[in-house]
This record gives sequence, structure tokens and C-alpha cells, in this order.
Amino acid sequence: MPNRHDDIEAMIAELEAHLSDAPPEMRALLEQQIEASRWAQEQLRALGEVQAAQAALRSPLRPEDQAFFTPAEVQSVGEWISDDLTRAQVDDALLRCPDRSRVYTSDSSVDCRIPAGAGSIPAPHGVSLGFYASGRLSSQSYYERGLLRWAIEYHPSGGRASVGIYSDVEPRSHLDQGLHTGYAPNGTIISQATWDNGVRDGWTRLWEDDGYPIGATRYERGQPAEERLPSAPLPVAGQDEAS
Repeated sequence: MPNRHDDIEAMIAELEAHLSDAPPEMRALLEQQIEASRWAQEQLRALGEVQAAQAALRSPLRPEDQAFFTPAEVQSVGEWISDDLTRAQVDDALLRCPDRSRVYTSDSSVDCRIPAGAGSIPAPHGVSLGFYASGRLSSQSYYERGLLRWAIEYHPSGGRASVGIYSDVEPRSHLDQGLHTGYAPNGTIISQATWDNGVRDGWTRLWEDDGYPIGATRYERGQPAEERLPSAPLPVAGQDEAS
């Protein structure tokens, strides 16, 4: 499975692909992003050694922590397009555009939109697909007359980065709804948060890339109300717990 190093490498390849035909005013910015990505890659190597050493010292989780930090079932968004779809595999029939909308395409996107008059931007209505320069999916989402209803984002190295539902009431003003889930490049769930019309409400849980819990915060209408960390390690067998 890909790791974060692979993901940064894929992002560098993505930036370099755009660099080849970027207008002069954009080249400096892309070069800075490439340099920053290579620096992050070096830092990640050093951090990985520290994290590996720390992980080796972990004690097993208490049963109550294991239960609390077990990820919830990921919310279904009703997608029908495969995560491994490539740009070359897309055809109009795959998008299943609703009535009144038609397919609009570019090198990096294919989506369903409602045609608009001259000088107006067609409103997204139906599925919308974004692609990396590699041809892999960068996102898939679904709109109802310009209002976002769900979205899936992907890592440059492949695999899901996040999935969530939205309850928009105005175009381009997105309101997170229900359970939103984030993934590491290796496919491990690393975050889950519950939302109500764009406001955090309920538990937000975080994990390391290997699935070990970092901690959790419970929100009440956007305000942190409670925090929880994994409990102290279990005592070593035969050792006095108080020692």
C-alpha cells in the first residue's frame, strides 16, 4: 500500500507535469511547491524513524479504549463510480447526467452541468469528476442544481483521502453533514468527525497512520466540551500497578 512518502512523490510528479506547460507567471510558484514538497519528504523520512521507535514502545490498548476508538462504519454516499477509474475510461454514459444537464469536459475534469446563457457559468447538476495529471481520480462529487451533496477526495498516489455528505443551501458555501472520514495514503482511517449543517457536533476522533488512536474531542454545537486520550498503559504482569 502507498505511504506518505509515496504520496508526496506522486504530488511532486503532478506538479512537474503542470510545470511543463505552465504560463511564465505560474512557473515560480510551481517550482516553490516542488521544492517545499521535496523538503517535506526529507522531514518525513526523519520523522518516520522517530515514529517507528515510539510505536515499538506502545502497550496494548485497554478494552474500553479499543472499543471507543474503533472507527465507525463509513457513511455511504451512493457513489457508483469506481475509485480506480482513470480519465481515459470515462464516457458520457458513465456519468448518468440527470435531466436538463449535459456533460462538460476538460483535460482535468468531466462533469454534469445545466447549460446556461452566454456569459453565465453552467451550474453543476449530477456527478463531477476531477483528475490528476497521472489520469487518476482526484475527486468525485455530486451536485443538485449547484448544491454539493457528497464528495470523495483522493490522494495523488491513489486511494481515498476523505469522504463526506453535505447539506448546502447556497452554491459554493459547503455545509458538512453527518460523519466525515479521512484516510491515510495506506487506506487506514485517520479521522472521523460528525457535523450538523456545517457545525461540529459530536465526537471527532484522530488516529495515527497505523490506526493507533491519538485522541478525541466531543463538540456541542461547535464548542469543545470533552476530550479523551488513550488510557495509561496496562501494568506489566507481576508489577505493582501503583509503582
